Amino acid sequence: MMFSIPRKAFGGPLRFLVGRDSEGHWLAVETHGRGGGIFADRGAALRYAVFETGHRPRAVRMTAKTLRLL
Repeated sequence: MMFSIPRKAFGGPLRFLVGRDSEGHWLAVETHGRGGGIFADRGAALRYAVFETGHRPRAVRMTAKTLRLL
């Protein structure tokens, strides 16, 4: 499950965290809670986040913290 964020949904640039939820699923979560998804593996989550942020440097970070979709 994933959904894209309209580029003009809010003023700031998109940033994502990539990590796992409490059940071990890989997530990519937009830092303002406006988008994200559940992915089959780490690579898929990273590809989605990098695409959504327009390949901007430092726009995607890995985290060891437990993530969740809102």
